[in-house]
Amino acid sequence: MLDKEIRAVFMRTFAELLQGYRSCLTLIRIHPKPVITFHKAAFLGEKNLRDCDFTTRVLDCMFFTSFVSERGPPWRPCDVWDELYSNLNDLFKKEMQDPRLVIVHIQELATQLYTNENPNPQSYAQKVSNFSSNL
Repeated sequence: MLDKEIRAVFMRTFAELLQGYRSCLTLIRIHPKPVITFHKAAFLGEKNLRDCDFTTRVLDCMFFTSFVSERGPPWRPCDVWDELYSNLNDLFKKEMQDPRLVIVHIQELATQLYTNENPNPQSYAQKVSNFSSNL
């Protein structure tokens, strides 16, 4: 479960860093397949991060390019990331009132990640007979 908690911390960090990225997306539908572009200068300007080398490099990397292409379309199904991203401000407000909630929220997110990766709590039972034992 520790690895899920570490992932939860990274998800929260990136959700906070990328807060507001959707307002800088442009969806172009004149092509057979829609094209999504990200206005990096607008994003950096809105967040006052024009001189932040780290953020600029994150936005220039292939990770962010694939992130935008996968998560940019408004018609895709929502998942844990989307829930975290949309509820982040509410979480921060609660955590400002009670800092102990930071750990609680990280553990809740880690539990969600674990449940997504292990949806069935029952152990897997092989249903095909083992032919080597019949020989």
